[in-house]
Amino acid sequence: MKRITIIILACLLTSIAAMAQNGLNINRLFDGRYKKAAGATEIIVTGSQAHEIGLTVYHSVSVTDKTQAEIIENLVVKDGAQAIDKEVEYRNGQLYYGFYTMPKSKRSNRYIFFLNQNLARKSPKNVVTLIYMEGSASADKIKKLIRK
Repeated sequence: MKRITIIILACLLTSIAAMAQNGLNINRLFDGRYKKAAGATEIIVTGSQAHEIGLTVYHSVSVTDKTQAEIIENLVVKDGAQAIDKEVEYRNGQLYYGFYTMPKSKRSNRYIFFLNQNLARKSPKNVVTLIYMEGSASADKIKKLIRK
């Protein structure tokens, strides 16, 4: 019984996190495809852990597959066009870094962070990371968390 309760709770939290990105192109990336994919990592943080940092949703995906990295970059760029504020850096014609403040969803702030570590000048790594965050935290607080 305890196991069933945990499974139901996990499914509920996953669906809540997935709904947060509604209206964004990146939403389709958070369908669970990266949970078991080789060379990929998916992290969802909700509940008390997220609330401690002023968020209701923290959802990240990291991939090493170049095809998936291109798909993620294209979707981030599409969503970035709708941002109310953004910081971006391109290298060699590719998005290296992007921090986007999206229009609010109800009363929550929404942020998209993208980093292509393949394009890093110091110690490049074959990893592309996308993070979607939603909550009451300010953009400055989110940037400080990301820098850690």
